[in-house]
Amino acid sequence: MAEILQARDITDPSQHGWAVDYLVQREDDGELHVEVRCWDRARDAAERTGNAAALDAMADRGAAVALELAELVESPLTRGAVMISVWFDPAEGGNLRQRVSYE
Repeated sequence: MAEILQARDITDPSQHGWAVDYLVQREDDGELHVEVRCWDRARDAAERTGNAAALDAMADRGAAVALELAELVESPLTRGAVMISVWFDPAEGGNLRQRVSYE
């Protein structure tokens, strides 16, 4: 199972919310970064719509999501650098969105 090796708060002081960069080691020993961002508007939208899944993911600052996604993408051992961007969409009730980049 994947584990978080490092978590860095990368929240910009002007950002209305939070951002965390996780360095994750996969079960196959490949390491990758997962950046998770949440804006106050997304949290408000999730609360307003009763989006329990989004609120749960926000509660641990996306750590569980980062671990899960790290195991689902292609391995950095065979693919090279892998970066996963995760955010909560305020226009969609706070639903989780993601993008995977391979280099």
